[in-house]
Amino acid sequence: MAVLARDKNLITYIYNSESRLGRQILGYLEGTKKNVETIDIAQENLGDTIWVELAEDLGVPLGHLFATGHADAPDFENTDKFDTSDWLKLVNQNPVVLQRPIVVNGKRVKHLSNRSEILQFFGVDSAGLKKTMAHEPPTTSSTTEDEHFIE
Repeated sequence: MAVLARDKNLITYIYNSESRLGRQILGYLEGTKKNVETIDIAQENLGDTIWVELAEDLGVPLGHLFATGHADAPDFENTDKFDTSDWLKLVNQNPVVLQRPIVVNGKRVKHLSNRSEILQFFGVDSAGLKKTMAHEPPTTSSTTEDEHFIE
């Protein structure tokens, strides 16, 4: 059973406001009319169960969500020996290790690497639009379901 709220009409954005990428993508989200819930882990801790759930949804070990080698992060040695409990303590005490934000939309979960990846959560742009003749009014809404033009 999922702990994090999952709704295809809600974008949940988990980020660190101390991360440049996190702030940049937040700007994209603030400019949209989508229903967005933001969770800034620099201001509030995310539950341990949610972190584990996110890692499972992404199909990666928990430690892969965090950047311990980042210039702003404290220097950690031997993180290859960390278990889940160690990673959870680390992120709760040092939220700066989350340099790449995570976005959740329904069943879709993505660990973002760049700003343009958030666009796939804004819906269809031109993919799935029906081509019309020049004298006909254009179709301005999607004619397909669950199609995303950026992957």
